[in-house]
Amino acid sequence: MRSITKRAECGELRAWKKLNATSPQNIHYDNLGKEQRDPMLEALIVEQGGLCAYTMKQIVRVGEQWQAHIEHILPRSLHPAQSVNWANLLACLPGRSIDCEYGAKRKDQYDPGLKPFVDPTKGGVSVQFRFRENGEVEGLTAAAKACVDEKVLNLNHIELVNDRAGKIRGALGQRPTAKRARHRAQELRKFSIHGELEPYCEALAQVLEAYASRLEKRAVRLAGAKRP
Repeated sequence: MRSITKRAECGELRAWKKLNATSPQNIHYDNLGKEQRDPMLEALIVEQGGLCAYTMKQIVRVGEQWQAHIEHILPRSLHPAQSVNWANLLACLPGRSIDCEYGAKRKDQYDPGLKPFVDPTKGGVSVQFRFRENGEVEGLTAAAKACVDEKVLNLNHIELVNDRAGKIRGALGQRPTAKRARHRAQELRKFSIHGELEPYCEALAQVLEAYASRLEKRAVRLAGAKRP
């Protein structure tokens, strides 16, 4: 998981809210139409650099349909006043009608308003997780441990672990120098010129930084051993 900087809500949602301003009882996510939801989902995907907010997997489009859905951090059934609050909305895998054993569909009615949870729209998200070379992730805070838990986001599901491990092997298999590894880690945390982020970018960045640290420490030891 990585921190997401929220932007202004999309124009279609803003216009819909304005249209319903005199009927506040109608301002609820369930009353939105496809003409609002589709551009909302696309705006959220752009905001997130094309990655799922919880898993950092890439969100792809099949034909005209994004394979993702709009996730409510605070479940809309439990927090109706937050159902169309842009700060409470994320783009997450999978598509609306697809089941999944991890991520937003797994989270379901888990309520971050009452229980530990890492809100990706807040700062300091990445430092709450430690990604390992084998693709596993460890929660370093109570909130992060809750996210990793198989009953919440299940971030160590075998599919996610294998995907992350494959990306990590690809990065380390090039045997970069410490300098190149650190540079690559920095670049992974930036949006590309097309406004995209690489899948599992934070996991890759952390592993590359740990790899660079090992190389640097080894170089120091070897330099010390050569001294008369």
